Amino acid sequence: METELPTIAILPVPFSPDQILIAFAVLIPALVIFNLLLISEGIFESIGLRFYQAVLVTAGALLGSLIDIPLLPVGEDVIAVNVGGAVIPIFVTLEMVGRGRVSRLKALAAVVMVSLVAYAFATPVPGLGITMPFYVAPLAGAVAGLLLARGCRTAPGLAYAGGTMGTLLGADILNLANPGVLSALTGGESTVLSIGGAGIFDGIFITGVLAVILAAYAGRGLREKGGVCPQEGGE
Repeated sequence: METELPTIAILPVPFSPDQILIAFAVLIPALVIFNLLLISEGIFESIGLRFYQAVLVTAGALLGSLIDIPLLPVGEDVIAVNVGGAVIPIFVTLEMVGRGRVSRLKALAAVVMVSLVAYAFATPVPGLGITMPFYVAPLAGAVAGLLLARGCRTAPGLAYAGGTMGTLLGADILNLANPGVLSALTGGESTVLSIGGAGIFDGIFITGVLAVILAAYAGRGLREKGGVCPQEGGE
């Protein structure tokens, strides 16, 4: 007569299964954030920032997304500006324009184009904030950059400027300037309304990164196929 013996798992490390699950729960998000940091650092270098600047901007966007600076009291409410989602994108855009990496007029045109799209798609949600499908602003920024740069190397920079500044202007500022939207968002309670703020790796940050990626890859494809930027065809 056969007797079934209990099976005991022998782990090669001195940790319990619960401890291993907790370790995975910590390590997986950490690895995701680490990879996002690497990608983001490369993206900022691609639009002309030096390595140390790209690292500072990426780290600042991550940590700054948790910081809101009070800007304007409106009755019992306070309109604030988020460091990671507003201040740093503004700094990066001004740095690109100031150093002549992108044309001022084209950057302004990209911002206007994206802001119109963002305003049309943005939806104020009481108790939550201003929402918009995540793909709208990056696509609008990339398209604006490619059209204004005609597929050339300045397309990613214009895409970043249009995607970030256009979203801030069209989705956030223009909606917050509407008293009806403002009162609907607060619901009659004292609220801090953060321009550009949505937690770690907020929407503005992701918008800028995705817009640059889309414009860079699409622009390279256009140049490789010829017909645009023939002087850059050999890159």
